Amino acid sequence: MVQPVAAYGSDVRPVSFGAPVALPPWTGQVGLGRVEITQAGPATAQAIISALTAQGVDATAVTTPSGTAQTVILTEGLSAADPATRHWAALAHARTARTPGVRILLLQSAAPQSHTAISGMPGLSRTLQKEWPDTSVAAWSLTAPDAPTRAHHILTALGTTLGDAILTADGQARQTQVAASLAPPITHAATAPALWLVTGGARGVTATCTIELARRTGGTFLLAGRSALSPWPQGIARTADLKTLRASLAQNAVASSEKVKPADIDRAARAALAGQEIEATLSALASAGATAHYVQVDLSDTSTLAPAINAIQSQHGAITGLVHGAGVLADKLAMEKTEAEVRKVFGPKVDGLLALLGAINVSQLTHVGLFSSASALFGNTGQADYAMANEILNQLARQLSAELPHAQVKSYNWGPWDGGMVDAGLAAHFVQQGIALISQTDGARIFADQLLDGGRNIVELLVGDEWSGE
Repeated sequence: MVQPVAAYGSDVRPVSFGAPVALPPWTGQVGLGRVEITQAGPATAQAIISALTAQGVDATAVTTPSGTAQTVILTEGLSAADPATRHWAALAHARTARTPGVRILLLQSAAPQSHTAISGMPGLSRTLQKEWPDTSVAAWSLTAPDAPTRAHHILTALGTTLGDAILTADGQARQTQVAASLAPPITHAATAPALWLVTGGARGVTATCTIELARRTGGTFLLAGRSALSPWPQGIARTADLKTLRASLAQNAVASSEKVKPADIDRAARAALAGQEIEATLSALASAGATAHYVQVDLSDTSTLAPAINAIQSQHGAITGLVHGAGVLADKLAMEKTEAEVRKVFGPKVDGLLALLGAINVSQLTHVGLFSSASALFGNTGQADYAMANEILNQLARQLSAELPHAQVKSYNWGPWDGGMVDAGLAAHFVQQGIALISQTDGARIFADQLLDGGRNIVELLVGDEWSGE
């Protein structure tokens, strides 16, 4: 007799693309006004100009939008630049193009030729829709491989009010949809990876999920993180409170007549707390029956990753399970963001992951779990870069799933957790919006359930409430 399985405390819903919807034929300019198209994807840009000009539309290729056009088509998502460069360019051009009533369209490929060519323009579109309510923004993913067909599909879509969508090879449109809640799986797979590499897994919610994974699978876990495994300061009582530890370190400095700057005390306190948290995670993994090691590596420094991965695999064997939970925030409104901030966010989450995939034998992976965010699905004020980076993870998961038919690949669009990046003030903000926080226990259970035993055909998941992100 199958025992009943307790329901999740948070909604877990598959994210997919709806059925294709036919677009009406082009019937005229429909208020396009003057159209500017950037040239980052030159072949597609020129094909669009030719198609529009043939219909009597005033269409011009530009390097940078003038800020005076009524319709602006940005092709940065089609460029061959590195991910941070092309996404920063799209954001910068959208800012230049922004005027009340302008229509901004962000193009990208729905079938990129490589992992590095994947773009997350829907994350930008969804965030700008929130930040710029007086502006029409949409992201269109193109499935047609040749520029003339792409241009024909875009011309058709321009005659509609179509929002974020995939323009299919047969000229129809598909849009993202969130399905009904999933029940927890009632059967359990018998196999599990022998060697897991977990980025960001030594601290925070990723550590919580990793410990639950270890409890179920055993095996070896290599935790990769930027923080050093710093020892606890001698003569100071253990604490998890930063303020308390800073005070203790300052008192010790005074007692020993040391002249220490407050910034140095803060840095030492944070390092000690990080080291303590890493040690606690390693201990918890050992108690769960796994072998665990910590590897200090900066995912943003991609030049060091290949040698580090080679050394790991020389010592431990082939990596067969990958969990990517590393990430940082640099929240600021789109009109105020800097290129450095975009690169800071893309560094560990996108660049680091792509470098890891380039350094390991991807064909040997049996499980891949990516920590994305609900900001990718809904946008979030102040998080244009974070939403773009996480949308890249969602699309990368779909591509990996297609490339690895034997593997379980999951991308989790997490809502806010009770802990992790959500401090007390932010938690209160979500509560005011009626958005329930994901508990540590429930989130870890959902993560392990779906990665180990979820349906392989479900790649992208929304975990938690739908939210406005205002």
